Amino acid sequence: MQLVHKRNQQKQSRQVLRKSTARGPGGHRTRTGDQMQPNVAGSDGLEGCSGCGIEDQACTERRAGGLVGDIYPDSSPLRKFKIYSLEMQGKFIQRDLPNIWKQTFFQPQGPAFFLALLRVGSHPKDTFMNMKAFAPRGDSTLSVRCGAAVPAAQSPTLRLRPLRPGRRAPETVPASPQRAPEPARVPASPRGVWAAERRREQRGTSAPRPSGDGLPAAFQVKVPQPPAHLPFQARARSRLIPVPHRPEGSLPGSLLDPLRVLSVVIHRHLLRRALGTLLLFLPPLLGVCPSPPMEESQGVGAEKALLLPVTESFPNLVDNEVGSGTAPVAQDPGWTRVERRDPPESPCLSWRRVLCIFFLPFISSGFAPRVKHRDNFVFENDQLKPDQRSFNWSHLTPLKLKDRSVGLQTEERAGRNPYFTLEGHEFLIFGGSIHYFRVPRVYWRDRLLKLRACGFNTVTTYVPWNLHEPERGRFDFSGNLDLEAFVLLATEVGLWVILRPGPYICSEMDLGGLPSRLLQDPASQLRTTNHSFVEAISKYFNRLIARVVPLQYRKGGPVIAVQVENEYGSFYKDKAYMPYLHQALLRRGIVELLLTPDNADAVARGHIKGVLATINIKTFNEDSLKHLYKVQSNKPILIMEYWVGWFDTWGNEHMVRNAEEIKSSVSEFIRLGISFNVYMFHGGTNFGFMNGATHIDRHRGVVTSYDYDALLTEAGDYTDKYFKLQELFKYILVTPLPLLPEPIPKTVYPSVDPSLYLPLWDALQYLNRPVISNIPLNMENLPINNGNGQSYGLVLYETTICSGGRLHADARDMAQVFLNETSLGILADGFQNIDIPKITECQLLRILVENQGRISFSWKIQNQQKGLIGPVTLNNIPLQSFTIYSLELKMSFFERLRSVSWKPVLTYSLGPAFYLGTLKAGSSPQDTFLTLPGWDYGFVFINGHNLGRYWNIGPQETLYLPGAWLQPGDNEIIVFEKKKRGPYIHTTDNPRW
Repeated sequence: MQLVHKRNQQKQSRQVLRKSTARGPGGHRTRTGDQMQPNVAGSDGLEGCSGCGIEDQACTERRAGGLVGDIYPDSSPLRKFKIYSLEMQGKFIQRDLPNIWKQTFFQPQGPAFFLALLRVGSHPKDTFMNMKAFAPRGDSTLSVRCGAAVPAAQSPTLRLRPLRPGRRAPETVPASPQRAPEPARVPASPRGVWAAERRREQRGTSAPRPSGDGLPAAFQVKVPQPPAHLPFQARARSRLIPVPHRPEGSLPGSLLDPLRVLSVVIHRHLLRRALGTLLLFLPPLLGVCPSPPMEESQGVGAEKALLLPVTESFPNLVDNEVGSGTAPVAQDPGWTRVERRDPPESPCLSWRRVLCIFFLPFISSGFAPRVKHRDNFVFENDQLKPDQRSFNWSHLTPLKLKDRSVGLQTEERAGRNPYFTLEGHEFLIFGGSIHYFRVPRVYWRDRLLKLRACGFNTVTTYVPWNLHEPERGRFDFSGNLDLEAFVLLATEVGLWVILRPGPYICSEMDLGGLPSRLLQDPASQLRTTNHSFVEAISKYFNRLIARVVPLQYRKGGPVIAVQVENEYGSFYKDKAYMPYLHQALLRRGIVELLLTPDNADAVARGHIKGVLATINIKTFNEDSLKHLYKVQSNKPILIMEYWVGWFDTWGNEHMVRNAEEIKSSVSEFIRLGISFNVYMFHGGTNFGFMNGATHIDRHRGVVTSYDYDALLTEAGDYTDKYFKLQELFKYILVTPLPLLPEPIPKTVYPSVDPSLYLPLWDALQYLNRPVISNIPLNMENLPINNGNGQSYGLVLYETTICSGGRLHADARDMAQVFLNETSLGILADGFQNIDIPKITECQLLRILVENQGRISFSWKIQNQQKGLIGPVTLNNIPLQSFTIYSLELKMSFFERLRSVSWKPVLTYSLGPAFYLGTLKAGSSPQDTFLTLPGWDYGFVFINGHNLGRYWNIGPQETLYLPGAWLQPGDNEIIVFEKKKRGPYIHTTDNPRW
């Protein structure tokens, strides 16, 4: 019956509720005339209640809290609610909330709990909490009014520094029983405090309210003294940072608050450590000095520390701030009043401020983020794949870009990696290396057109000092060395130019492109600020840079960047050398972007302040750039040399690289927005004696071919690498690529039978006048070529001996020893002794020394003199009176040989000797390759042009013969064989390795 009666009552209540509902705005049903109000007035907490003491059904419904009745969004009531009860009991505050506290920034939305600590000292007493202007924002404050009136300027303030997200608040340890008295415990629930206050007001036992700021009664809260028998156990729910009182003339708190909030934001989202730490130190540095510690004599409510010990701390949901003066609070038996005395102002120059200033550099540097290359590039998923990117540089070509002012620049923008711009347009450098001095001039256009047709937009080239200034003051910029013609031809093709003028260029050239005459003075130090070396550079740059200046971008030319020296970080003997070259270029009118290239691990030593640092690499991975980031993190990346192959040396295997690996790396460059230069796009040939050498286990000369396993072969033919990169560029370039130039045809000519020969001993009379010296002179110090010595070729030393014995000589690089015309043996790297047989009369000792190429890299370039170095001894007795012949084998020498009576070739002939034959090229000469089976070691000359060195130890088996060096009909071919001749000279249309 009770259950039925209860159901009837609920049914009647719902009927009354439906009658009192009406259609509100938007079609929603709302309660009319019976809306819920907060329980803030009336004897029972109901607004409008008369207090008659008679409870009818209406009173019952009005007394109900929460939502009364159904909710009608439309014509049907809502069902299935989730209802949470927030009773705000101490158990909820003490145990549950600490696990979910979050940081508070700026203006959080919605109802929320705000956590702080109230420090009450060792003797808690009554006080009031001022909720004036409290709003849900991260820098809000609550005030605790002390019993006595205190001026606002002397009120210490504690500001909130919230915990980081996901970090639980630390728990404190229960107080030690020996410590007494226990600190005051503030009720955890503000609602309970307000209810207690209302009950005391109803009983008439509450103390009079202070006259303060006239706050509403609901926001004036007492803090009661907890019973002594209750255990004290508190949780710390936040970390507090002190903002001490402000002396006159210092910054106001309104300015310090944003500084502290900004420091937290920066600490978390931007620099995370360094700048955030700096801003946290700003308040004391800007004149806000912490108050000195208070003594017990200064007041029973004195503050003890920033984070109080367990026995002196208690968590609360409010900050504390001493506001303006308040009226005294009446003493009540159940309450304790807090009397707080503020400490005197401390001087600005406090010991804390001094410590802040002193330790700031160390703390900031310790918090600085570690250098990680992945932080500078987005290696992950937000970069587009190469086939998802598109570039349109059709308007950024030398012929179309007429209005020029800024050239190639570097820029950086928030949220992305630094990048290059050309005339303000974003630009990636797709470069390829072609050395004009290694390619016959008639083929320059062909090689540049193929570079453009592949998708590249820039050509890079070295400038060899030793070829352009073969003698002091005599410069050669003609024919195959016409630098200006090559650069202007790049303009016609539509390519930009990055010029690499040295003075040192490496490039696997003899002495790295430096003139060998610089080795004449033993005191001269190459690649340093040594006076003689700098003087030679100055004279060379005066002539060279004067030709380069009009070719610069801002002068209407195609040169967008100029390199300063080359890979100096791997040499690094003089830290003043690179800055000197930098200024030397600027003083002579170079205004375009300057750069330095270095191997990845040497970039820290080779870069110059104010000059773009670039790197050279063979394989690309995330570690390739870590050294570059240490010296330059705010500039775009340029891989100045991406080695798609490698050079070959005599006696080693031919070097090749996989085409797919090259394509993969270039794809990664493009994906990451990295500019690059392919070294080599087309290598060409080390015609003549220009090749350099290496010295790892022993001296090894670089082979004649500079094929480099590049995108184009030595003869300019397409390779698999070329087509793979072209296919890649097609997907990313908006405009179609130019048509591919037709391959240059190759042919096979009839074999050549050299029927005439001339022994070296018979040809000596057609050489230049020999040098007579009491001691052997090295090649560089021979008094020939207007005092410039001999750079390349061979040197023959003759002297007379009258006995046999042990001959000792330091010959570089390889020497053949003859007694009259009979070969005795070879002196080479590591072998400096040879036995001379007993003789009955005086004989002619001949030593033929060949320069196989000076080292082009490392510190050893300083000691690359060639020929005989030092004295020659026989049985430890120095030999004297030498006749020295210079065999530079220049074209003038072969012109003189045309008037010589050659001898018929014998069935079995030994060298050294010159062999003469005729190559019949027909009416239309074309490119071909020479192969010399059965021949041992020597050089080939076509119509006076030195094709280079051949050697049967490999890996190179053919010599490239450009059709441009042939003439229709008969062509003179001369072979200088040092040991043993072969039967024929054959031609082929394909190179062999």
